[in-house]
Amino acid sequence: MAAITSTGVGSGLDVNTIVTSLMSVEQRPLTLLQQQAGTLQARLSAFGTLKGQLASLGDVAARLASPDNWNPLRVDSSNAAAADATAGTKASAGKHTLEVSQLARAQVLASGAYASSTSVVGTGTLTLELGTTAGGAFTPRTGGSPAAIAITAANQTLAGVRDAINAAQAGVTASIVTGSGGAQLVLRGPEGAAGSVRLSVADADGANIDGSGLSALAWDPAAAAGAGRNLTQTQAAQDAKFRLDGLDLSAATNTPADVLEGVTLNLKQVTTAPVDLGIAVDTAGVRKNVNDFVTAYNALNKLLQAQTRADPGGTNRGALQADSTAVSLLNGLRGMLHGTVAGLGGAASLAAAGIELQRDGSLSLVESRVAPLLQQPAQLSALFAQSGTGDARGFGLRFKQWAQALTGEAGPLASRADGLQRGVDANRKRQDAEQARLDRTEQRLRAQYQRLDSEMTTLKARMQQMSASLGLTTG
Repeated sequence: MAAITSTGVGSGLDVNTIVTSLMSVEQRPLTLLQQQAGTLQARLSAFGTLKGQLASLGDVAARLASPDNWNPLRVDSSNAAAADATAGTKASAGKHTLEVSQLARAQVLASGAYASSTSVVGTGTLTLELGTTAGGAFTPRTGGSPAAIAITAANQTLAGVRDAINAAQAGVTASIVTGSGGAQLVLRGPEGAAGSVRLSVADADGANIDGSGLSALAWDPAAAAGAGRNLTQTQAAQDAKFRLDGLDLSAATNTPADVLEGVTLNLKQVTTAPVDLGIAVDTAGVRKNVNDFVTAYNALNKLLQAQTRADPGGTNRGALQADSTAVSLLNGLRGMLHGTVAGLGGAASLAAAGIELQRDGSLSLVESRVAPLLQQPAQLSALFAQSGTGDARGFGLRFKQWAQALTGEAGPLASRADGLQRGVDANRKRQDAEQARLDRTEQRLRAQYQRLDSEMTTLKARMQQMSASLGLTTG
């Protein structure tokens, strides 16, 4: 806008008021464009919110379209500090008794003390093997391969040996523990009796079993102490031993899986009394699945209703009122609820499962129909997660595919949002052009009326001069 100047003082012509009045008329096209921009932006924002809510429903549907998410089982332990378990999708409800007589452990070996982690050990080759040790004799694992680890002048320190063993990834981890007596190399094998270690040395000094140089790290349980059995065993490798339902079992780990199909045990302590494990359907988990679907559906339905609301008064009109894409989406959402899943008996429809459409378009749960199905997750799993095409698809799969099609890059929501964005951009360009026209118009009008003001001021002065020369007075 042009700067306001004080004009019309001499002539009495109020140029600012005249120009302002004329410009208020000229401003109307820009005002209409600004109002249109607000409407476009509100619709664009509404589609963004709508897409996010639709994606949320799609995420819930995708979860419920997987049968794995419809068999939530919980395990109750009478002594969780000693033992408990987790149940997977293949587990079956039931009761079991567990007794633990021995926990699985890894073999731990420690070297003698060195001054520090930078102390030189020596050069040569370490050969690591895993197997079992019984009666002082080591038996390598069937099919196992020894790991040869070169120790050179570049890595002959205690820290270098540690790093070389770890880099070999031979199933043994090495660390350095430093105490008041110095730094010691500590080797830890895998859990279980078959995780025992034999460490052979080809020492650069030619003496492979003495306690000097690299041979100080040799460990053969069948050798004599200090002559090939040069490390100290601080913990022996052993399997877990336990009794499940009266059967004596063992495992290389304290978390044996599939001893019970679909169940992973977690052995924590040696027990002094049997631990009762109860595996049952987690009805709260099944109900959460149903509730999550209803909640996500209702949130999208409520949003669509608010955005497409028609109000003759205009005060509560939705931003997407009469928008064909949004109205079609609302109709499609409700249409998705109808029909049955082909091939199912019993609860083959959402209504039969107690998920009922209300008069306001929302979903509500009929407890008398839902409650019995919470104990039969297989029925709800089929209703939501049955695979197939057409009517054979479960409702979770149907809603998942419907939401994905709508929210994809080539979907109708993206196309509609792109169109609205183009409208916003075009409107901005038109506003800029209109503002430039208004600036030019105001400059032209102000210049015209300032010239008129100047001419009227000059004319008035001449008239006063003429009156004065003729002896007339002017009012």
